Amino acid sequence: NNYPGIMNLKIKVLAGSCLPHPFGEPSGEVTSPYVILRLHDVTTTTTAQKSEELLKVEERKTHTVQDNGFCPQWTDAKEFAFKVESPGVAMLQFTIIHSDEGFIDDKMCLTAIPVRCLRQGLRSVQFYDRNCQHGSFAFARLLVSVEIEQHIPWK
Repeated sequence: NNYPGIMNLKIKVLAGSCLPHPFGEPSGEVTSPYVILRLHDVTTTTTAQKSEELLKVEERKTHTVQDNGFCPQWTDAKEFAFKVESPGVAMLQFTIIHSDEGFIDDKMCLTAIPVRCLRQGLRSVQFYDRNCQHGSFAFARLLVSVEIEQHIPWK
């Protein structure tokens, strides 16, 4: 494992660009997006008898930007903190959802990035369709701020 120890990861979603309509529709109603960030990680629990690894999923959610799916901005964005126990295998998933008042919210697009591939600073997160970024997904992006703090445990 090239990523020893526990990592503190802080993500702030700042803006989006060219977000597709739900289900990849070419047109439709004006969207009101929000972003769900999910950290998929592996945690190890150790007892006197055994050690076992368990899947851990943490979720954070931005507020909804009303009626602006083309270039939403999360101006008062919160910084979301995650404690990553296994950075070598953890994945961070970004899901953009359309808030549909009075109806079920619709998934617009999603992507997942291995935590070991994240770099500090302002980053552009690319979204893809099943066939690798064609049509309405070609320019879909999120602008995020990434802060990483590595903690190497004492041996």
